[in-house]
Amino acid sequence: MVVSDDAQGLLLWQPAGITFWRLMTADGRTHHDGTLDELGPMELTAQPWIGGPLLMYHPADGAPWSIWLFHDEHTGEFTGWYVNLEDPYRRWDDDGLAGIDTADHALDILVAPDRSWRWKDEDELAAKTGNADYWDAAGAAQIRANGEAVVELVENGKFPFDGAWFDLQPDASWRVPGDRPPGWDRPRAV
Repeated sequence: MVVSDDAQGLLLWQPAGITFWRLMTADGRTHHDGTLDELGPMELTAQPWIGGPLLMYHPADGAPWSIWLFHDEHTGEFTGWYVNLEDPYRRWDDDGLAGIDTADHALDILVAPDRSWRWKDEDELAAKTGNADYWDAAGAAQIRANGEAVVELVENGKFPFDGAWFDLQPDASWRVPGDRPPGWDRPRAV
């Protein structure tokens, strides 16, 4: 659900329990469990979102990350940020169907409400470094540098780590479509 799309960026709301789609192997493994070579064929698989609702912020300036604001599934209270290091998002719009594409960079940052933080998935970044389907050592260094730039925002309480959207709650009229619209599986934007 699009909450806002303006000069700051794209802000999306994902309610608790919603069905989302992720690439998985037939035995339930995802990109977090190995490289493409190790995993083999994958297909989009419906999964229930486990946990509370979240806001997903994609900055308009082309930053190589998104920020996810997690909320308690029972109280709606803000519980922390998740920094997903990724390609800058790219918009696409085909015949009335629109979306964004990005690619995950493995390394992430978990940030508590008090802005204490820690790296997540450093082992995954290392395992994929040097693999032709991912990045070389210079690319891995850039991914970490991108994360360090976000850490500076975190430690200084700068937007979006300044309390923005802590208390944002969904409007009762917001509805998430139950079915995927035709064309949802279009090829990645180029």
